[in-house]
Amino acid sequence: MECYNVKVERKPLPLIYPNPVVLVTTVDTNKRTNIITLTLTGGVCWEPPMIGVSVGKNQHSRILIEKLGEFVVNFPKAEMLKDVEYCGLVSGKEVDKCSRTSFTLVPSSRVKPPMIRECPVNLECKVKNEIPLGSNILFLAEVVCLHVDEKMLDERGGIDLEKVKPIMFNLTNAYWGIGKKLADYGFTKSLARVS
Repeated sequence: MECYNVKVERKPLPLIYPNPVVLVTTVDTNKRTNIITLTLTGGVCWEPPMIGVSVGKNQHSRILIEKLGEFVVNFPKAEMLKDVEYCGLVSGKEVDKCSRTSFTLVPSSRVKPPMIRECPVNLECKVKNEIPLGSNILFLAEVVCLHVDEKMLDERGGIDLEKVKPIMFNLTNAYWGIGKKLADYGFTKSLARVS
């Protein structure tokens, strides 16, 4: 019997795809801003609204987040990719990334680290828990304020990803854009059985 669905084994990866590429802003004790590019992030709770951000144990930003207990997650647009990658390749311990990128820092509403104006979506976050993992520290943080560029909203007030143009990373060293919307949430309600 011939098998047409052959799969091959690969080295294990935390392959939840696509992973969003985000810029996380932090500040040090001298109020100097640092920006780090991260791909291991995601939502973890609806109420209270919480996200998880995984930062390498040896990263400068990890130390800053631990000390301050606050950060901002900024979602960059595809056209910002050059500066986004730069912030992921260079350490903020030696280089002022803010002065070497085209990003504009603006004050946040409820946390000390600033937001990046050019990013259409920004999440102000306060750390609630941190979990040491193998190579990373997982910061579980409450989203205390959400900012969205009004031009990025759809007709119902939701975030239009085709306008936002987020950057995705597939953990096999490639950046991707986002495709078209497939359907609105709840499109199968007429097919659902009432239990």
